[in-house]
Amino acid sequence: MDVIWDPEKAKKLLLERGIHMEEVAEIIIDGSYVDLLENPIRANQVYFIIELKRYMHVVPCLINKHEQIVIKTVYPSRKYNKKYKR
Repeated sequence: MDVIWDPEKAKKLLLERGIHMEEVAEIIIDGSYVDLLENPIRANQVYFIIELKRYMHVVPCLINKHEQIVIKTVYPSRKYNKKYKR
């Protein structure tokens, strides 16, 4: 399964948060994410919970008609850090 993202969003995330989309995609493809959850608000969207820089991050994604995972953004989450780091 392919993982894709918006190149402009990737530049913004790198500048603002120091997050490399390639690294996020690798975690998803390798299956080394912490959890996979359905978004309770948006239909057809899932959350990958990943650990980056020893902190939990949420990666909202869609799966498009071509069976590609489309990363929308990546953000750190206190809620999931507290839940999974204990």
